[in-house]
Order: sequence, then C-alpha cells, then structure tokens
Amino acid sequence: MPQPTRTIRAYEIAAPLSLDGDLAKWQAAESVAFEGRPLAGHPRRATVYALWDRDYLYLGFDVYSSKLVAAVRQHDGDLLCEDDGVEFLIDAHHDRSKEWLADDFAYHINVLNVVYDDRGTPAGKPDPAWTGAARHVVRIVDDYHYVAEAAVPWTEIGVKPRAGKTILGADFAVNGKDPASGKYDYFDWCQLKVFHDASGFGDLVLAGRRKPRR
Repeated sequence: MPQPTRTIRAYEIAAPLSLDGDLAKWQAAESVAFEGRPLAGHPRRATVYALWDRDYLYLGFDVYSSKLVAAVRQHDGDLLCEDDGVEFLIDAHHDRSKEWLADDFAYHINVLNVVYDDRGTPAGKPDPAWTGAARHVVRIVDDYHYVAEAAVPWTEIGVKPRAGKTILGADFAVNGKDPASGKYDYFDWCQLKVFHDASGFGDLVLAGRRKPRR
C-alpha cells in the first residue's frame, strides 16, 4: 500500500531570520522529526524546522548523532557527504521527476560548515560544478549534538513564494561516520534509497503567518 506523502508546513515570518545556531527562534515553526539506526552505540535523531519570508526559505536542523567527525574543508570536496552533517534536497517545481532536472538542487553541509552542492540539468543528471547562493551556519553544541541553519534565496529556488499556493518537493538527511571504525551511515526524512529522485520527496507547503498562541 502506498505510504501517505510526508508534509512540513513553513509559516511566513515578517522579518529576516538570523542564522546564529540558536534554536529558540524556531519554537513557533512547524517541524518534522526522524531517526536513524544507532551508530557506535549512540542513538541518532534529527528535527527539521522550516520558515519563509519574501526573500528566503529558512531551514533549521537540530541533530543528535554519534561522536562528530569531519575531514573535508574545501567546497565540493570529495566524500564530504560522509562527514557528519546534513543535507536538504529541493524539487522547486514539485514535478516529482525521477530524473534530477534543472529545478532540482541539493546542499550537503558538514559540521565544519563546508558545502557540497549540485543542481540538476535538462539531461536529468546532477551538475556538481553548480555553486549555490544559500547562507548557512553550523553550531556544535557538544561532541554528539549540533545545529545547522540555512537561508535559501527564492531567486535561486526559481519560484515566487505565495502562501497557500506554493508547494516544494523536499527531503532532509543526516550523514555520520563512526570515527573509531570508519563506518558511514545516513538517515533521511523520506526514507529514500536514491536521494536524487524527487518522485519520493515530501511536500514543503508555504503557509501564511502563524497566529500567536493564547
């Protein structure tokens, strides 16, 4: 039986969101949580938050993992995806294509705040030479816990954001490696076997401003 589509709602905010690794500002945002297999005896879980304004889509990750390790320090560095870090993948036109098309893009951000990014092409293949314009920060809380935040320009996403009208395809993932054994493992929101396959993405729905809680 087909599984229901996963959904996260992003509420509109009136002022730009500061990227400083402080989770307090995300408390009014909707979130999704997902877990991975333990690694080196440590449980792994992530909570992802989403907000937006007229200029940016904002994403926040709160991640608990095995002991954090990262080696890649250069942009688009080889094997950056095996460092501890997060990924987000966006299908801007929400066309759910199995090919990685020009409206699709992905960011991998390791705990050193270094990025590997790519965008799809008309041929349906990722172009790793593409360099995105998203702003991002990572704050390491302790050896097993970190926060990552990103602000992705709508000009890069390529759609005009409209509350109640705009739906993006999205997936979120967490990468990790056991520093003792070198074992790599990942877990993601949509539980995909192939990440660059937007047909299995969840829905990121833009909503209006959230009413204050009484």
